[in-house]
Amino acid sequence: MTEWFDSLSGIEQFLLSTGVFSTLVFVIQFGLSMFGISDDDSDADSDGSDSGFALGDAFTIRNGVSFLMGFSWGGLMAYDWGLTHTLFVASVGFLVGSFFVGVNMLLLFGMSMLKHQGNIRLENAIGEEARVTLSIPRCRTGVGKAMVSVQGRLKEYHAVTDGKALSRNTAVTVLELSGSQLVVGAPPR
Repeated sequence: MTEWFDSLSGIEQFLLSTGVFSTLVFVIQFGLSMFGISDDDSDADSDGSDSGFALGDAFTIRNGVSFLMGFSWGGLMAYDWGLTHTLFVASVGFLVGSFFVGVNMLLLFGMSMLKHQGNIRLENAIGEEARVTLSIPRCRTGVGKAMVSVQGRLKEYHAVTDGKALSRNTAVTVLELSGSQLVVGAPPR
């Protein structure tokens, strides 16, 4: 293996080493992203506003790795085509690296469009049917629990009632909110 590597020209050795290293870093970044460990700086806006594209968005570690990967493998591809002059190798490498960065930014932009706030707005539970999971004492003398589907999520909340006691597994309707508690009652007939 070392004999083969030593037989390569200096530019081929440089491009191959850079290509292997940047591809390895890219694979690690991709693996970490798949497990949600690496978030890059996609949540940099703390106020949640969509400020559009900023020039700083182009200069990230992920884009740098993408550019080096495209530059090195594109340069080796040009060298393999017979374009052995350094200027041609660098030009093809620059074009391929820039293409990789563009694709990377396009994919990250597309993924950012899929993000949304996952906050549940409890007032959306008013009027929804719920099921008592822990008995609710009568006339707000104690707190029980009820399970309700809010914004497509089945969640359990503390609940009180203004009427008679509600036993476990009773179907109820969310009438209003009392702070972060549900006020439930018998469903309308």
